[in-house]
Amino acid sequence: MVNVKGQLVGKKALITGAGVGIGKAIALRFVQEGAEVAVHVNRSWENGLQVVQEITQNEGKAILVQGDLTKKQEIEAVVKKATSELGSIDILVYNSGVGTQHSSDMVHTITEEDWDNVLSVNLKAFVFLSQLLLPAMMQAGKGSVITISSIRGLLGNPVLASYCASKGGMVLLTKQMALDYAKYNIRVNCICPGFVDTEMFRFYLGKQSDPEASRRVFAGMAAMNRIGRPEEIAAPTVFFASDVSSFVTGVALPVDGGYTANGVREIQ
Repeated sequence: MVNVKGQLVGKKALITGAGVGIGKAIALRFVQEGAEVAVHVNRSWENGLQVVQEITQNEGKAILVQGDLTKKQEIEAVVKKATSELGSIDILVYNSGVGTQHSSDMVHTITEEDWDNVLSVNLKAFVFLSQLLLPAMMQAGKGSVITISSIRGLLGNPVLASYCASKGGMVLLTKQMALDYAKYNIRVNCICPGFVDTEMFRFYLGKQSDPEASRRVFAGMAAMNRIGRPEEIAAPTVFFASDVSSFVTGVALPVDGGYTANGVREIQ
């Protein structure tokens, strides 16, 4: 049985990219806190189904919604299903994100296809998803929008032009939206994770000549000298989603083990 801690009791949340990693951890934690959740996946239906089954087997409430967020028609279908089955959405957690697939992510080498895809998933889709959900929040006079950006939205990184541009845009858009929607009691905040032990991170490590050595290098970049866990990103997401943070908006919070505290820490 779900052990309801209560911070999100009665709230309905749509969480994108929730089939694995950080998104999955957020979905599971939200349900523990009493929320009902729409678990969104892009293509990984089986992953999303496993998350929903894990939640429902523990007597939580979750539904699965699938859609390619680069296509406005599918964004509309995602919102329609989520709201028809859960009711009005109180919380949007935009966790979807990609990097380049076919080219080096430098301005002089990146292809138009890769640039458009990264900006579309990481930024544009969030705009049009928000566009569909905000009116109901405005009418209700409350809501919480949470974006999952990256430390790459706060600090540059070589060979990550489109990724940094999209994640940096997410940070500033969060702050801008916080100003526009504060009068409706809608709070907009951003979490900027550091290196976190997700499937994507492990996939990246697997492409390195010495994955374990690479892991130690990344761990050493954080003041806490380790890689984060998805659950450690979920915890502050609950804070932003809950009424505990009722006077908090426009914040971009690094959750990075101290990586951004002093730029890039020297590896010991």
